[in-house]
Amino acid sequence: MEHLLPLKIEYLLMIGVAVLWTVVYLLVIYKGYKDQSCGMPLASICANITWEFLFTFIMPFHPLQQIVTLIWFLLDCIILLQFLYYSKGMPFSKRTIYASVFSLLVIALLLHYGIAVEFHDKMGIYSAFGINLMMSILFIKLLFTKELRGQSLAIAYSKMFGTLCASILCYSLYPHSILLFIMYVLILILDLAYILLVYRQSIKTIRKPALPAK
Repeated sequence: MEHLLPLKIEYLLMIGVAVLWTVVYLLVIYKGYKDQSCGMPLASICANITWEFLFTFIMPFHPLQQIVTLIWFLLDCIILLQFLYYSKGMPFSKRTIYASVFSLLVIALLLHYGIAVEFHDKMGIYSAFGINLMMSILFIKLLFTKELRGQSLAIAYSKMFGTLCASILCYSLYPHSILLFIMYVLILILDLAYILLVYRQSIKTIRKPALPAK
């Protein structure tokens, strides 16, 4: 495999990905608890959990990677529990919500496995960036739906820089992949847009006049 960066830089980028994405999940859990609202879309939760399950328990490719993805898996399980807990106010029955979650988990796991086998992608890079692109889109949609409930600038920045580290690292390993390069660029653009939107929403919230006391 061709390497465009020195190994020390690659290791630093790996650490950046591991630390920053762990921070993302911790912040989502904290902000969700604080706002009593899940800060991650259900499709993203299911896609993340099944990717982490696949490459932790079924197709691990490195011991250190296995530890990191196990940590992410456990954190995403907490986020999923938050979603289920805070979904009490949704206009759907518990049976419908649980059936939807189970269906999405099965579909996501099958797709991750199929992509890994079809693309000979032992590290799950193609599906990982596919998930990331979906998350970038759905986070923006979630912002328009819930405003800042469950979301923050810290989450937005951590996601962008964590993914940027992963993009630079994977570009050094797969410099000839057009598909991956397109996803790197699209994710970065969407993440920048998300940061701007969160910032503007934060300013609006700060400037919003308090209701007069009765």
